[in-house]
Amino acid sequence: MKQIDLEPRSLEDYRPLVGDRLVEELYAQSAQLQGVRVAHINATAAGGGVAEILRSIVPLYQTLGIDASWWVMDGSEPFFQVTKQMHNALQGAEREFSPEQWALYQSHNEAAAASIADDYDVIVVHDPQPAAIMRYARLRARRWVWRCHIDTSRPHGRTWSAFRETVAGYDAAIFSVADFVAPGLDVSQVAIIPPAIDPLTPKNLPMDVDEARAFVASHGVDVERPFISQISRFDPWKDPLGVIACFKRLKQRHPDLQLVLLGNFADDDPEGQVIFEQVRAAADGVPDISIITGLSDMVNPFQMLSRVVLQKSIREGFGLTVTEALWKGTPVVAGNVGGLRLQIAEGIGGFLVDSVDECAARVDYLLSHDEERQALGASGREHVRTHFLMPRLLRDELKLIGEVLGLPIGFPVSARPGDTSALAAG
Repeated sequence: MKQIDLEPRSLEDYRPLVGDRLVEELYAQSAQLQGVRVAHINATAAGGGVAEILRSIVPLYQTLGIDASWWVMDGSEPFFQVTKQMHNALQGAEREFSPEQWALYQSHNEAAAASIADDYDVIVVHDPQPAAIMRYARLRARRWVWRCHIDTSRPHGRTWSAFRETVAGYDAAIFSVADFVAPGLDVSQVAIIPPAIDPLTPKNLPMDVDEARAFVASHGVDVERPFISQISRFDPWKDPLGVIACFKRLKQRHPDLQLVLLGNFADDDPEGQVIFEQVRAAADGVPDISIITGLSDMVNPFQMLSRVVLQKSIREGFGLTVTEALWKGTPVVAGNVGGLRLQIAEGIGGFLVDSVDECAARVDYLLSHDEERQALGASGREHVRTHFLMPRLLRDELKLIGEVLGLPIGFPVSARPGDTSALAAG
């Protein structure tokens, strides 16, 4: 495994956005965790939401006096082929795995476990790829936590039966939504902690409108005409082909409309290139579709300037790009699934849909009603501010770490010595 070098971050920079109360609560929590050693392990340093979260949250652990690090396991192409299919099976796809494939999965995890040279108080393992590390390195940490970012509520039966043994014995498991907890999960504690975005990364900071327009135009999009976007990895669960079908319907009523499909490729997702080629084939001959890759830190202007952002997922653990779009005040039309239901509600942020036709109807409505579109975008931004920014996620994780270590950090907010500002509302 390799350790990821991280830039320092200051919790104080978030105070104007989240308020005094939450920031002071974090200082109070961390007072009980000084010197605690925490390692996060996942399978990729780039290209996915987990990596984005870890890049922001681990330095915040450190600034609070917690000895935190982020490690990425090594993996071969055959390993990632197996784990992507495992990911799909745990979300309900029909997939079978041979004994040789299970052996490959275990051997990579065993090798990763052998490379853990230090001892920790808590190790947090993210998603299926490194989940078996705990079996081979149990004594390297006092407590082990499995963080599942996907929807395992209806997993493929035989795959889950085998994988359940892999995660049995974890001290805790974290899911984004209560409904995602897999049947018969054998762990000591289950925590429900939705993800969050970092409002201080380049993709989420305020941007000059003229600069944003120039950037979008430089990628072939006509900024004098309206456009809608879907911004996500090229993944079948994101239903990019359904987005193209929706766009075809919309063009009949909005001939000037453009579609931007902006995506990237995660290091641990070999299926991405296959889906990308399918998207290109489906878009061939359809006017006004732009397919753009490689802009993970520069999606900001597209989210800002889109009339509507789509996230037409058919399974979704939690859509970070949805939260990003709402943070910019842009309404979202999203699949009525999983964690998207946390982010969009009746009258907040946009609409949830169950079909291509319903998606087209909702986007058509927003394109035709500017006042309602802007009001939904504004309500979505406030919803993100109060529920889905990085300090809230940090608070929830620190609380769980305290719980699994038996430390009393769930007390009411009391500020740092001599400071009463924590008692003020944020």
